[in-house]
Amino acid sequence: MKWYRVQAVILRHLYESRRNLDRIADTVYWPVMDIVMWGLFTIYLSRGTGARPGLVTFLMGAIILWNLFRCFQRDMAIGFLSEVWSKNLANLFSTPLTVGEYLTGLVLVNLLKGIIGMIAASAVAWLCYAYDIFPMLPRLLPFMLNLILFALVVGVMTTGLILRFSTRIQGLTYSIAGLLMPFSCVFYPVSALPRSLHPLAWALPTTHSFEGMREALAGRPVAMSHFGWGLALNAVYLTVAVFFFRRMFEAVRSRGLLVKVE
Repeated sequence: MKWYRVQAVILRHLYESRRNLDRIADTVYWPVMDIVMWGLFTIYLSRGTGARPGLVTFLMGAIILWNLFRCFQRDMAIGFLSEVWSKNLANLFSTPLTVGEYLTGLVLVNLLKGIIGMIAASAVAWLCYAYDIFPMLPRLLPFMLNLILFALVVGVMTTGLILRFSTRIQGLTYSIAGLLMPFSCVFYPVSALPRSLHPLAWALPTTHSFEGMREALAGRPVAMSHFGWGLALNAVYLTVAVFFFRRMFEAVRSRGLLVKVE
């Protein structure tokens, strides 16, 4: 792997994002708007219904971390789609650039964008609602790592599917996080789900992340069991995702279809 090629991928996407209002909106606008809306909702809960203060903390923390997952997963797929939309895919891979170098560059630039969105949302939560997540970040870092890894898994799998089935299924880029959200138990514990759905929920690293987050925000010790299960699941899923993407890429390239992905 050559680092200068990875840097080239990063620069290509940074240059595009700098002058693209859609990318700026995806990175900052929507995370901030989510915090504004959920912040108003938490004010209603705390004042109008007498909800316990811990509930407000759980909701605000959950929406900040969920936005980190959703934005990173979405931007991984959109980064690949931008190559397809601009018909640049064949140009990229006619160079010595490898799949690993391309994915590494894509991961790094989208991780940066996800962190920027998270910082912006956290700053708005602090300024407008006096909710400060920054002192709690050391306790949340293990669960944030698992969220980022699973977002990478979903992004790579979505990209592989787009590579195989073209942009006919590009809607997955925006919808798959919504499909996972009810089973990830972002705003409620697993016990709130029907018992028949518990195995599905526990099979998702996001569920372990948010269960662990709630325990951390409640002042209990960091739930290493949730972190360990999430990390193990991510290791399995990431191996499958990378293998799947490589198979799809090699199948498309060997048949000379890179120039026809649209």
